[in-house]
Amino acid sequence: MKAFGCVVKGILVDSLPQELDLKTNLQVAMQEELKHDEVKALREILLEIRRSLLMKAQERKQDGEYEISRDDLADETDLASVETDQEVLMKLAEHDAHKLNLVERAVKKIDANDGTYGLCEATGEPIGYKRLKVQPWVLYSLKYQEDLERGRV
Repeated sequence: MKAFGCVVKGILVDSLPQELDLKTNLQVAMQEELKHDEVKALREILLEIRRSLLMKAQERKQDGEYEISRDDLADETDLASVETDQEVLMKLAEHDAHKLNLVERAVKKIDANDGTYGLCEATGEPIGYKRLKVQPWVLYSLKYQEDLERGRV
């Protein structure tokens, strides 16, 4: 077997398969580093999502979606229907509250300007602009998230 190597960021990488993965990972990491204008755009997206979630919560409260009217309690079937509707609304509100928490966390990371926004909280690897553009509040890289969902970590 003929051996050869190349230098990536000052590191000699031989042609062994595991080291090729290192080379690929280094190249991907260098490409996925967020630029200042990308972070600025993601911050604006996060702020808009935050405004939307806060408005939605305020509208739910004003519309009285969390209250049961005596008119809704005419019989057991109506009561069951109203309770089911209310459970669904509460689950949606919980989901929105969780998402708002993640959005707030992401904005704080950006505002801290310490370089932690855009890095996987588990591995420290870059999450990548494409993934953040779709979900700018995510905590984990796609690979780690998949491993987490499959119970591998």
